[in-house]
Amino acid sequence: MKVEVKSFGIVEGQTVHNYTITTDTMSFSFIDYGAALQSIQMPDNKGQLTDVVIGFNTIGDYLQNPNYFGMSIGRVGGRIAEAKFDLNGKQYELEENLPPHHIHGGSNGLSFKVFDTQVLENPDGQEIALKMTAQLQEHDDYYPGNMRVQITHTISADNKWTVHYYAITDEDTLFNPTNHTYFNLNGGASDVTDHFLMINSDQIAQTDDDQIPTGNLIEVNEELDYRQNKKVSLGLDHPYMLSGEPEDKRIVLSHPDSGRQIVIQTSAPAVIAYTGGGLDYTSQDGTYYGEGAGIALETQSMPDAIHHHKLGDIRLMASETFQATTIYDFSVI
Repeated sequence: MKVEVKSFGIVEGQTVHNYTITTDTMSFSFIDYGAALQSIQMPDNKGQLTDVVIGFNTIGDYLQNPNYFGMSIGRVGGRIAEAKFDLNGKQYELEENLPPHHIHGGSNGLSFKVFDTQVLENPDGQEIALKMTAQLQEHDDYYPGNMRVQITHTISADNKWTVHYYAITDEDTLFNPTNHTYFNLNGGASDVTDHFLMINSDQIAQTDDDQIPTGNLIEVNEELDYRQNKKVSLGLDHPYMLSGEPEDKRIVLSHPDSGRQIVIQTSAPAVIAYTGGGLDYTSQDGTYYGEGAGIALETQSMPDAIHHHKLGDIRLMASETFQATTIYDFSVI
């Protein structure tokens, strides 16, 4: 295994770097703007390499990025209804960046920070990690408390990508991070309707017309039931409550024609499966991304849980430490 570091651009006077970690058969590239995954070069069953995520080659695209391609999300992934919440008897008003609601931590959340990055190489040569650290100040995003957030991307020799989240705060706050990578295992040759998806989930969060959870968990209907592994349908933007244990095979995305497969294990209680119904972006190299160009599998707690406590608890107390892990296992079958 090896890691290559190079300059990727400048954001507000800070240099952004690209880190490419190479195994015997694959390569994984990250940038420290938004602690983002930028590229995964993966072989198919004929040994042909292609990029299986949506990413960009210029910092300009990431600065204009309206759909969080590859970005780390925080403080809170998903929507917060009416862009406000109560905590410890005080009401906090957030940015209405999806009027009248708040989404993905706002326009000054983790996705828009340049992280300090430390490269860590395991002496046995079987792992390389990128420990990325950023500060979130109360005046940045209007959430209470100042936070230190550490996101560690680890690549192992057997082609596993592990994302570990660690955070502390000096005041009670909310924290519900996720990663917003869009996968397309056919390398963008077509949309993701030729993929198969399995989600170990019996229930989804019921949502209203604005995709805000009502607070009710309902059984998955036939259309949204992916327990038995079936073809991906467009129109997915649904929060699934995961069954099983963190070490279980909780989510599987596969592409039979190429043989590419991703098995996902996670300590998060839920996943939002999103096939990009809102995608409408042309990158600086002229590539157009519309609905179905990729599928995001956002492992996290349920959206808007601060208003519906039976959906989970996303409060992070000043006396606590937050930790969560998601593992993506890439293979060719």
